[in-house]
Amino acid sequence: MVEHLQEAGSSGLAIDRCTSCLDTVKRLMDSATLFLSDPDEPSSGQRGRSGPIQLTFPIDAEVPGGSHDNDNADICKIQILPTHGEIISRHPEYLPTTNFTQAHFLQDPVRRHIDTAFRLLRHDTFGPLKDALNKFLADNDKSTSKPHKLMDSNVRAHVYDRAQIQRVFIRPRTGLEAILSFATPHQLRNNPPAEKRRWWQESSRLEPGALACYVSDDEGKRRSLFFLVTHKSTEERSDDPQKSTLVSKNSDPTITLKLATESQECLAQLVRLHTSKQSGVLVDLPGIIPDTFVPVLTNLQRIMKDGELPFSQWVLPTNGTGEQPQGLTIPPPAYARKSGFVFKLDSITHKGSGPLRLDPSASHEDINIDKFVGSTGLNKSQCEALISALTHEYALIQGPPGTGKSYVGVQLVRTLLAHKQEASLGPILIICYTNHALDQFLMHLLNCGIEKIIRIGGQSRCEELDGKNLRVVSSSMGKSTVETRVLGQAFNKVEECFGTASRCLKPIHLARKERSSPNRELLSRYLYLNHPRIWRQFPEDGQDQDGFIRVGGDSVQLWLGKRPPQENSQFRVDGNLQMNDILTRARMDVHSLNPVERWTLAEHWIQDMIDKQTGVLFESVNEAKEYRQRIDAVHADVNRRAVMQADVLGVTTTGLARNIDMLRRIGSKVIMCEEAAEVMEPHLISAMMPGVEHLIQIGDHRQLRPQIQNYLQFSMETQAGLSHQLDRSQFERRAVGEPGLARLHVPQLNEQRRMRPEISRLIRRIYPQLEDHDSILHLPDVVGMRKNLFWLNHEHPEDSKDDGARVKSYSNAWEVEMATALVRHIVRQGEYSSSDIALLTPYTGQLQKLRAALNKDFEVFLSDRDKEKMAMDGFVDDTAKDVDPTSHKTVEKKALLQTIRLATVDNFQGEEAKVIIVSLVRSNMNCKVGFLRTENRINVLLSRAQHGMYLVGNPRTYRNIDMWADVHAQMTEMGATGDSIALCCPRHPDTPIECSEPDDFLRHSPEGGCDLPCESRLEPCGHKCPASCHSQALHDAFSCPQPCPRFRTTCSHACPGLCGQKCKPCVVKVDNVELPCGHVQDQVICHRTLDLEQIKCSVLVEKVVPGCDHKVIVECSRNVAAAIYLCPIACEHVLPCSHPCPGTCGRCKVKEKDGKTSISHQACSKTCARPYSTCNHLCPKKCHRGQGCGSCKMPCEVRCPHSRCSSQCQKPCAPCIERCAWSCPHQGSCAMPCAGPCDRLPCDERCTQLLRCGHQCPSLCGEECPQDYCQICCSRKDNRVDMLEFKTYEEIDLDESPIVVLSCGHFFTAETLDGLVGMHEVYTTDKTGCYNGLKDLSMLANAVPSCPDCKRPIRQFATKRYNRVINRAVMDETSKRFLTSGRLQLSKLQKRLEGLENTLEITRQGLSSHLMSEAFLKKRWEDISKFAKEAKRLSHDMKLEHQPAKKLLDAVRTLQHNRRATTSIEQAMDNLNINVALELSQTSLPVYDQQVTLGAELFYIKAKEAIFQDALELSHNSGDAPLEVLKSCKHVVKAASSAKLPRLVIEASLFYGRIVQLYERSRRKHRNAAQDKDSGAELNEDEVESGQHKGKEEDRVETAKKLLGDALTLCDTLPSTESLREAIEATLKLFTTEWYEEVTPEEWAAIKTAMVNGRDGIATHSGHWYNCENGHPFAIGECGMPMELARCPECNAPIGGQNHTAVSGVTRAENIERV
Repeated sequence: MVEHLQEAGSSGLAIDRCTSCLDTVKRLMDSATLFLSDPDEPSSGQRGRSGPIQLTFPIDAEVPGGSHDNDNADICKIQILPTHGEIISRHPEYLPTTNFTQAHFLQDPVRRHIDTAFRLLRHDTFGPLKDALNKFLADNDKSTSKPHKLMDSNVRAHVYDRAQIQRVFIRPRTGLEAILSFATPHQLRNNPPAEKRRWWQESSRLEPGALACYVSDDEGKRRSLFFLVTHKSTEERSDDPQKSTLVSKNSDPTITLKLATESQECLAQLVRLHTSKQSGVLVDLPGIIPDTFVPVLTNLQRIMKDGELPFSQWVLPTNGTGEQPQGLTIPPPAYARKSGFVFKLDSITHKGSGPLRLDPSASHEDINIDKFVGSTGLNKSQCEALISALTHEYALIQGPPGTGKSYVGVQLVRTLLAHKQEASLGPILIICYTNHALDQFLMHLLNCGIEKIIRIGGQSRCEELDGKNLRVVSSSMGKSTVETRVLGQAFNKVEECFGTASRCLKPIHLARKERSSPNRELLSRYLYLNHPRIWRQFPEDGQDQDGFIRVGGDSVQLWLGKRPPQENSQFRVDGNLQMNDILTRARMDVHSLNPVERWTLAEHWIQDMIDKQTGVLFESVNEAKEYRQRIDAVHADVNRRAVMQADVLGVTTTGLARNIDMLRRIGSKVIMCEEAAEVMEPHLISAMMPGVEHLIQIGDHRQLRPQIQNYLQFSMETQAGLSHQLDRSQFERRAVGEPGLARLHVPQLNEQRRMRPEISRLIRRIYPQLEDHDSILHLPDVVGMRKNLFWLNHEHPEDSKDDGARVKSYSNAWEVEMATALVRHIVRQGEYSSSDIALLTPYTGQLQKLRAALNKDFEVFLSDRDKEKMAMDGFVDDTAKDVDPTSHKTVEKKALLQTIRLATVDNFQGEEAKVIIVSLVRSNMNCKVGFLRTENRINVLLSRAQHGMYLVGNPRTYRNIDMWADVHAQMTEMGATGDSIALCCPRHPDTPIECSEPDDFLRHSPEGGCDLPCESRLEPCGHKCPASCHSQALHDAFSCPQPCPRFRTTCSHACPGLCGQKCKPCVVKVDNVELPCGHVQDQVICHRTLDLEQIKCSVLVEKVVPGCDHKVIVECSRNVAAAIYLCPIACEHVLPCSHPCPGTCGRCKVKEKDGKTSISHQACSKTCARPYSTCNHLCPKKCHRGQGCGSCKMPCEVRCPHSRCSSQCQKPCAPCIERCAWSCPHQGSCAMPCAGPCDRLPCDERCTQLLRCGHQCPSLCGEECPQDYCQICCSRKDNRVDMLEFKTYEEIDLDESPIVVLSCGHFFTAETLDGLVGMHEVYTTDKTGCYNGLKDLSMLANAVPSCPDCKRPIRQFATKRYNRVINRAVMDETSKRFLTSGRLQLSKLQKRLEGLENTLEITRQGLSSHLMSEAFLKKRWEDISKFAKEAKRLSHDMKLEHQPAKKLLDAVRTLQHNRRATTSIEQAMDNLNINVALELSQTSLPVYDQQVTLGAELFYIKAKEAIFQDALELSHNSGDAPLEVLKSCKHVVKAASSAKLPRLVIEASLFYGRIVQLYERSRRKHRNAAQDKDSGAELNEDEVESGQHKGKEEDRVETAKKLLGDALTLCDTLPSTESLREAIEATLKLFTTEWYEEVTPEEWAAIKTAMVNGRDGIATHSGHWYNCENGHPFAIGECGMPMELARCPECNAPIGGQNHTAVSGVTRAENIERV
């Protein structure tokens, strides 16, 4: 094919594309050949198979596969996260070399390159972790009691023991999650909650998105399970079981996680660990964030599967020999190779310079570089780089420090955007490794006027880019109808799946809770579905098959009994055969099994149930995941439309891999990678997408390399890493070259505009061609320093490492003090802003100590990357609590410089500062340099400063490195090294200042100058400055400390302040000051005498208030005539509540704006004190006239000898039905229940028992003996006890008039109390006044008798004599409470129902009936259905059998039934001649008692009616549900009629009519819809069914009409029934009209479909629709024109026509035609 194209003279672009496609096809075929023979396993049990491969060197290539379950030759089959078999494998990991001259099992360079990149990147991420986990996962017997010792010191990890999975649940937005608890870290166990919260918030531990590994024993083996942290909270623990917190007072910390791999195996393992309550170890891995590498690895697998890698001919050898021809010529981009294409550079040229063109096919020798320099303003090297980037499809640009490589990149973007339309470039894709670098580059573009920028990813720190984030832009994009429908359906499906998953988790949670003691609740559903014959042997009511009732607990628990000890068991279950045998016998008789078999079978059931639920759970979660992918696909398509409108897209390498599907579809032809030398090659490969025609990389491989995790094994700086070199970027690989691959020509920018010449000289070893721009030849000297460049030598050793927290970092305390002292000195010059000074160090340990030292004087700024690095290395910011805000004159110094930039060397690349101070840290006898031994880091360190740089370090340690030796030699040659650093006082430049120790700065330059006194005069006082020499900025801020010499013009007193302070008003106190009122006042502050009118006279005088003429005593200065003065005399008005007004005269008389006075009394603040209607308590609330007191919330006082009520007074008491305790020898005992009216006569005899004092009891026989009321011994002899003759206790004769002691403590004679409580109303007496019989109780008053002194109610427990009077009143009181409580609940239900009805009506708008699923409607009606159940429950609870009086009546009848067995009791009853049960029954429930019961049932009916109405509006079929509600309506009508409650009769009748209307409309509507869809035979069946129901329908309609008619008649007999009458008439009207409704467009569409496509339909879409003369629609098929006459089936009007002419009155139904 290629030859044919060449012969045909086709363009080179077509030939290149054809060649690329052929290479891809060949690559895929080779891959299939390699893996098809043995796709998963090697031929033997060895690691792999070796074979001779012809390369430059005759070595064997190893083929991976077979060493563990995740070892495969095809990387597409390798799981991203390590598997259990991979972790415990003892075989070495297969790690291919990146050297193309060495053997590899893949011969194709592209596939080999991708395979190598995948394996090395994956091992770099997980290698150390796998090695650490292998130490105790591979050995099941190894103890994990000290888990932190099991982790390798090379792994950044935090280990928590006593970890346990507490809960597994479904979160609506994120899906399946788990809450895991663990032991509090040892360093926090004694800390208070506030300290714990701060520690967790500042720590990087367990951050959302981080990977965590849970290790525990599972099924006898130690296994690992990977999680992702989803939520980290330090809030107080709430009642929500789905919320976790790391700070809790009484429990362990908890964290919310989700499975990193949602496979069925992992999910099953999670459920097993949860249900078994297995404890384990949680390993937190803060350095492993799956979102940063999983997308990259996944994309590498995808590229391997596709077999296509653009520009592979420029980055890889072209054949399998590992060689590449020399002198490669990279052509222009494909879009630029089109005929006639020329780059127009007018967008970057100066005005007036004329047009500038660049032919991409022209030779570089023919290009006039000077013309480009003159037109663009770029220097020569920048122009060469620009031309090279535009004329090569694969281009590299090297930019040494300060040479403007970002500026060149911006000019390239501007040039390319000018050709976006012409070349169909699509959005230009800008890629950076870090968010910081991406923000910087996009801000450069924004400042150049490029506005159509979209940034992908949410980690931007620039506010200017917030509005250009893809999330913000896409949210403004509209969605199509299809997308909206797909989203709606997908979200509904996700909700359904999650609902199913939540239901699956319920039995799992129950199994965790009840597994140790299984019960019927746990196994009921499982047995019912899987073993019904066994399930029937565990009856719920405890009755077995023989009819015996088993008592003592749950039937399953009774069957199981006590768990037998395993070691003593004589029976073992081995294999499925044995279990099948047990199941067979259990189906016959489950009780025939022995205890071991029973427990074994129960464990089998539980495990089988868990397995089945887990299977359904996985299916639901997996299905939800698929629907989530549909949702993501819609959002990705919306994002694609958004980014297609952009000119520039900015994304990090991780974000690119995560959005690769969307980015592949936008057609970007140009990709530019900024800071390319810092990007790992596996990340850059993801950016090399199919369709990309132009790749530009800008960077500097002589600066920092990519950062990797496994430095020792993969870095090209180590001996072990030379064969892998993962930290070598593609930029460096192609710029430097390597064995088998020649280097590319890379243009280098050579003119730097950052460093002064002395500094740039230090890096010319690396950049020999680097030149200095004229602008940096005359940079200002560093203020306060003698030299602009200096290395301060010292021999102070570095600090030892802190291994306690596995912190691998170094620090040097002496350098901390020296560097911070130097920083303070330079800051005190007052010449530099916050961005001008930076303090750098290579180690986070030193960074932490520098931050702590500088925090005392400055605000320290750290980059996000440095903060993350410090957190990963175990450093927590604990400096804030140690800062003293008053130390070192912090306010003045922070005013000079708000912040100090502190950073590590690695995280300062790409930035600069005027003054750089460096703490080198390392100082040791072994001359180990550490991080700064590499040329790249040294280059970055030395190239950050503009004006000056100062190094603090041990030269003996660093001269061991060649470049450091060269740097030190150059600085020594310049005289810039020494043991002391020279300072320079700007005001006394000739004064020598040398500092070799930190304290020297304080001695020789205490204020940033020198130790000479300041020669400047203080302004404006003119005193000499007493401070040491300092900068002008500090001088201006200095306050003169001399005494104030100024004299006031207002008085002769001296100013006590300082000269530098502003004079304050004189505060000397003066006596004998005569005020304008004539009074004399002492101790007046001097400055107040200047205005005597402002001094308030405090002498008390009498004044008359105008308007009310009240006389008041006030201070002389008080103006009682002022508008703001309010008369303080108490208001004498009595409020309507009978309380006096709490206001004053002035507050109650209010002056209006027109000058008139109105009276407005204050609200009463007294206690209400009105008695409640249901008890004798008084209302304790503040006076609330016009509002009811509500229910009494005081403790109930009902009490008897047996018990007392513990509820609030507002709640009805259950009557005591124990036997009454009142008895005596004379009258016998009472046979009634304790709460019932006593059926015995009172005894008038005096009690014969003796008190403790030895005297006779003063009370009556049968009463409790009052021990402290002896007439002889007590101190109450003067109490008045006889209310008739007003005798005292001492004066009465107890034998004639015994006393009765009440519960309140007051006591009276029996004659007095008998008359007061009304004993004659319940007992009959003879002529002598003795009680001889019982009276009828039906007309007894409701009030409870009370004490004549304190008015407290008389209670049964203290005085049994009056129980017949009291108990009836108490029962009336209890019944009132019962009814009041019911009415209160009824009122609350009414308010709730109104709100629920309004909600349904409002939310109904905009809903489409075809989108209504059963789950949606169930959720929609959830609240109102719950309301209906509550109303039904209230109706049930308020019925007669639940009322207190009914309970007491039943108890009385029970006692009567029992005592009829003895004749003596019957005779006693005959003698009394009364039936107490009859008495109670005669005082049955009054009519209003049923109002609550029926009212609650009416609310139930109303709620159901609202649901039926909503269902009809949404075209949902309610079925026969309304028929049950109609029965309730009839019941209410009947019961309300019997109870004489006419309003309830009217309302129930009205609801009956409405529900009949709704039911018939719904039934007709859905029956017609079904008929339209069914066949003819089915229609006949429906007609039969319709005939069967027609009679019932007519009965319902007639019943509704009759009830509504009767209700209308009742309205005439009741007042205020206008609204009810209107509703009844409107409902009746509906029964007298035809059942016609407006047809919706959806229904018209369904009708048309049915009539066209049905069995007897029109059978063609060419028919037309017409209306008869009365508006009824009909259709004509075939041609659609009338050809025959007919009659309308609705009204019998003529329809149709003849010869294509319609009869008179027939019109076209255009409204239907348009549907």
